[in-house]
Amino acid sequence: MNAISLQRPLEGEPMLRPITHRTGSRFASLLMSCGLVTVETARFDERIGGGLFESEEAGVVVTATSCDRPLLYHECEVLARFSRKDLILLRFDPLEGVTFDVLLEGGQAWQCNYLAWRREGDDLWLVPAHTEGPFFRLSENGLETFQGAPYENGYQRYAGIIRAVEAPSFEGRF
Repeated sequence: MNAISLQRPLEGEPMLRPITHRTGSRFASLLMSCGLVTVETARFDERIGGGLFESEEAGVVVTATSCDRPLLYHECEVLARFSRKDLILLRFDPLEGVTFDVLLEGGQAWQCNYLAWRREGDDLWLVPAHTEGPFFRLSENGLETFQGAPYENGYQRYAGIIRAVEAPSFEGRF
């Protein structure tokens, strides 16, 4: 029988909750597909297993969770202020797939509910799921903001969206 402890430590408690294996596999695939880490690094880096990755070179912090919105916003805002970097929060739902929330460095407002988009051989983009907003390109150079879409029409948008429900890969399809 599992016992729930109501006793919390006085110090040393982690800021972010531990992530599940399925969330961790999508997190590692995201970091590898955009070039922030290599396959060898992803296997042995404890930060990736814990759902938090910071890249000094790219100037970005990427976190992962399986919690719904608005959970973890406050914790991630503290983390972004402390690190002085752009922050990407990967949210994995086993039924809906992966969505992203973005907090730009020095920003106060979250850009919520973004989907991964990619065409074969191109960089990974974060595109708004329902509303208008900026488009983000995530690569080994960091997070870049664009006002224009990386696709030309609705078919290309639909064909390039990666939900990562069944398979964790973020590789492009068309």
